[in-house]
Amino acid sequence: MFAPEDESLNKSLTSLEGALLERSRDLALFLVYDRPGRVEERPGLERLFFAQRCVSDQQLSQMTEAFRSIGAYVELMDGEQPLLRALAEGQIQEMPQELKVIYNGIEGGITTGGFRPGRKALLPAVADSYDIPCANSSAYACAIGRHKYHYFTILRALGISAPAVWHYLPLKGWASGRRPAPGTRVIVKSTYESWSVGVTERSIFTVDESCEDRVASVADELRQAVTVQEFVSGPEICVPVLACPEHVATPPVEVILDKAPDDPDAVMTVEDNFRKGGVTYKRFMGAPETVSILCDLAVEVFKVLELGSFGRIDFRIDRSGTPRVTDIGVSPGLSRESSAFASMTQLGFDHASFLRVVVAASLALHGSLAT
Repeated sequence: MFAPEDESLNKSLTSLEGALLERSRDLALFLVYDRPGRVEERPGLERLFFAQRCVSDQQLSQMTEAFRSIGAYVELMDGEQPLLRALAEGQIQEMPQELKVIYNGIEGGITTGGFRPGRKALLPAVADSYDIPCANSSAYACAIGRHKYHYFTILRALGISAPAVWHYLPLKGWASGRRPAPGTRVIVKSTYESWSVGVTERSIFTVDESCEDRVASVADELRQAVTVQEFVSGPEICVPVLACPEHVATPPVEVILDKAPDDPDAVMTVEDNFRKGGVTYKRFMGAPETVSILCDLAVEVFKVLELGSFGRIDFRIDRSGTPRVTDIGVSPGLSRESSAFASMTQLGFDHASFLRVVVAASLALHGSLAT
């Protein structure tokens, strides 16, 4: 039995999926994902766990089947280059399906050295020039949504509850000369990466005279800028948001780390993400007013950063009970183990329906699918 708010959400999102099902044979979906073999081209990617973060063949098969089973055309593309060629040569434009959509599954920048920011923005920028919807967000949102220091600076400037941040650049030092004050408890994160790349059990510390050396060592190891963030102790909560085109937050879910399920100071590392059962999610059972604040704040952040179609806002609830934004998922994971799917199961959706809702939201937001 659904709670009243769940019943309304289920009805709305089921209607969205239904609109896609009615036009499924008009749909051509192009899944663009990086593959592990690119590490052989650029060994520098190894330190960023690039191959391990690539979506597995099993997950891609599940996604493909969710759409082929309803009669849609689905094509899997290995990175951005095949898509760019197909667009430049007119192959995609000439296809008979009226509903064309590109799923932007590519990760960070791939260069000889391993990483540069902004690559996530490539596909939506190209798709715009060909007037084809691209899931999930625009080029602008993909760029800023993968730059922790910049988006936290914006959120704090607008008065949104978020921790203080500082930026450290390799070979240059602290951005604008700003650095955390002694005694501040902080966590060091990669500025551009997802999946907790660069976060270890040693990433949380209290600022003292060794701070700069510790931060510099992380930046040197990743060979990219790092964001130093005021650490917030408390339960970690994920809130997915869909824009279809109205904005809705699905049920908040709490992160459970197998290594420390009851520790409010525990942090997710990249190793936790790779270990089976290392990270799981359960519905957040906080007070109704806290749940309402989480959902409203998630939608506000989604709008402020101009995210599109589908995203995720992460929080920690501090000792005073105040939710504080701690991360942004501009392109949340879609696997059965993801926080977004854990949230959607609370509304009665199976995995295939969840995937279809995400793509349907992208089409609806672009005005290509009437709901």
